[in-house]
Amino acid sequence: MTFDVQARSFLSTSLAPRRLPGRRLQAATAGLSWQFLRRHSRWSIYALLLLVIGASIALSVVMESTVGDIRHRTEQFAANNAPDGASLEDNSVGAQMMDAANDVVRITRLVHLFDLLAVLTAGFMIYHIRARLRTESQLAHQADHDPLTGLAHRRSFERRLRQLPAHAHTVVLGTIDRFERVVGGFGHAFGDRMMQDVAERIRVCAESFGAEVYRLDGANIAILFRTAQSHPSFEEALNALQMQMRTPFISERHEVVSSLSLGYAEYPRHGAEAARLLKNADAALQAARQSGGDALVGYSEDLNAQADLRLDLEAHLRHAVERGELELHYQPQQSLSSNRLVGFEALVRWRRNGELIPPDKFIPLAEETGLIIGIGEWILYEACLQGQLWKRITGNDLTMAVNISPRQFNHPGFFDMVQRALSDTGIAPHNLELEITEGVMMDNVQRSIELLCKLRGLGLKLSIDDFGTGYSSLAYLKRFPITKLKIDQSFIRELRPQSEDAAIVQAVIGLGHNLGVEVIAEGVETPEQREWLRQWSCDEVQGYLYGRPRPANATPQELFALAA
Repeated sequence: MTFDVQARSFLSTSLAPRRLPGRRLQAATAGLSWQFLRRHSRWSIYALLLLVIGASIALSVVMESTVGDIRHRTEQFAANNAPDGASLEDNSVGAQMMDAANDVVRITRLVHLFDLLAVLTAGFMIYHIRARLRTESQLAHQADHDPLTGLAHRRSFERRLRQLPAHAHTVVLGTIDRFERVVGGFGHAFGDRMMQDVAERIRVCAESFGAEVYRLDGANIAILFRTAQSHPSFEEALNALQMQMRTPFISERHEVVSSLSLGYAEYPRHGAEAARLLKNADAALQAARQSGGDALVGYSEDLNAQADLRLDLEAHLRHAVERGELELHYQPQQSLSSNRLVGFEALVRWRRNGELIPPDKFIPLAEETGLIIGIGEWILYEACLQGQLWKRITGNDLTMAVNISPRQFNHPGFFDMVQRALSDTGIAPHNLELEITEGVMMDNVQRSIELLCKLRGLGLKLSIDDFGTGYSSLAYLKRFPITKLKIDQSFIRELRPQSEDAAIVQAVIGLGHNLGVEVIAEGVETPEQREWLRQWSCDEVQGYLYGRPRPANATPQELFALAA
């Protein structure tokens, strides 16, 4: 074998085995698939990246060692096989071998460069895969969660409910009481902040009892307990939730105290299917809301019948005005100092199929559904027309008091509607008195003051209805341009001297007179109650002692003689 052939054979056998590690590394790097990385945690991906970098460094060390070994063996081989007396540089074959060795060095450096590029490519790929994983995770979270509160939403709740194993669990539906009035009074931004705060309170409290919280829509939430309602922790959890809501929410110098109405149904006792369970829990929630809010009601069989009755009432109430089914009854109000008739309060009644439906059965329903706007306008017009009619017939200057509902008072067109009623009916403004509850005024104090001042500017009388049952601040009370305080009948019903009710009544009378306004007591039924109120300098009274509410055509004519 010639020297040239021997040299080529030597180079071939020396270099061939060393090429494989670089190729295997590149193949391994290229084989990192999206599916593989997606199934592994971030720490697995970081470990894989470190492994690739470590393998590249190890390969570089091996290749450098191999290059040095090849150069040394090449020089020895050329020196041992060169003609006598010839230097390595003078030997053409030796020179070729040295060139080949230098080529190996250049190839090795290229391999290093490719390895470096492979590492950078792997790092770049892993970075973007992690970014994509994060994006997918965020999109998945957004698809299943409410963006405002971060709670899982309705679809997540319904899906979770269907996936629950067949053992006892309880579905609780809740709503934040008066939330719409808060939003109407303070704006949507304030309402959003309040919703975020309330949702966080509920979430932390519920999760401490192992429950899951979902936001369904608006002010409605769902809580899923994996225990039966009879479990001790269930009652404890709901009590804790209600206590959380009693902490005031404060933002931008506004303070709002809200409450939570809750209704619940238990699987499988109240429904073996998700749809039935939700329907029954909702029936319980509606019962809690109808009771005045801040209540907890469990499902029972009669609730569905009540819900069906409400739906029937709502359907017929929508057409009650146009069908002429609503009518006003009038209850007299009398001055204690002169015993003269001073006015009437107009009270709405609904006569359906010849039967009178009590106001507490349909007024809350009208308020909830918004029907109170149209009904309230009808009441105001009818009361003004009747007041004008009585004034023309009798010549008496009587006051007509009309109750204004919360939804009416907060309606943007309320002031304009009152102006139209005065203009269309011709009633003198000082003969019309609007009764508004203190709770409504306190929902948005600044707006209430501005609206009341505009109404007072028309010449109307303004009364705070059911005074003492709400939470009005005395600091704000003096800023309201009111003309009368109306003591709630709950303080009059069991009125006795030296009782707590007596102390409250005397305090309200003194407060009203110090503010320069009149005071009227409602619910007076006995002569003794009348005399005590007279002794305490109450200005006016109203109640069964003087007459029950009656239609205009049934009002005794002798009453008007008392006004003369």
